[in-house]
Amino acid sequence: MLAKRCSYTLQSDDHYHVNIVVNPEGIMDVSIIENKQHVISEFDHVHFKESRQGVKLVCEDDDCAGHQEVCLILSRRDAFELREMIDNAIQEYEQLMTDL
Repeated sequence: MLAKRCSYTLQSDDHYHVNIVVNPEGIMDVSIIENKQHVISEFDHVHFKESRQGVKLVCEDDDCAGHQEVCLILSRRDAFELREMIDNAIQEYEQLMTDL
């Protein structure tokens, strides 16, 4: 069970860069480099929504400090790749639990 890392350029006007780590334990770590924003979100709190610019990725973080939500606009291709990465991580984790 290894975490998968990916980097994308956002489709918003700012064209920020985001680094994402998909952990098979059900957690996604999102860091927006330019504004130093960081969110850790469980897969259950990650949503994909269609938008005019591409696909909106919504990540919710409920930590002790309060509720934080990050909305990122990805290209359709990047969103599809990320969705596949999350699906593969879920399958990998389920397979490991079945084998135990």
